Amino acid sequence: MSIAPIERQAEAARMRGLRANSFAAIVILLIEYGLGVWVSLYGHLPTSDHGASLATGFARAVSQGPAGLSIHAVLGAILVISAITAVVRAALVRRPAMVGATAVGLLAIVLAVLSGASFVGDDSNGASMSMAVGAGLAIGAYALVLLLSAGAAETVTASQADGNHVPPASRVQP
Repeated sequence: MSIAPIERQAEAARMRGLRANSFAAIVILLIEYGLGVWVSLYGHLPTSDHGASLATGFARAVSQGPAGLSIHAVLGAILVISAITAVVRAALVRRPAMVGATAVGLLAIVLAVLSGASFVGDDSNGASMSMAVGAGLAIGAYALVLLLSAGAAETVTASQADGNHVPPASRVQP
């Protein structure tokens, strides 16, 4: 057995991991979006949170906030970890477009987190809007990863089947 099939299997496994990571990020982002709307419309943020730092605001949101805000904060932390993991996975796949898309996703999530901290601090509509825009940008970035990785997965699968690296679109059909 040559090393090439093993490398292709490893590449396919990394691609599956990136796809799963991106899909999970989209699901969490959609849940976060719904929770964020709930917190913005119905959640009552304690006045003691106004002007709090990021770390203090997060700790208070988790420990003292309404249930929706607590869940929102914890999922946000999980989302940051997921976004960092997606960038690492994309780098391991060595596809520049996917690295770029996951980096945009991470930056959009960081925007949403910082906007969330601002929202807890001053309850402003602008911060709420920035969170929503950040979530939308991140969803778009991870959807792009899924789209790009679908074509890459087809290429890896086809090359495994016939033992070469020729993309399916460039093969001559009899």
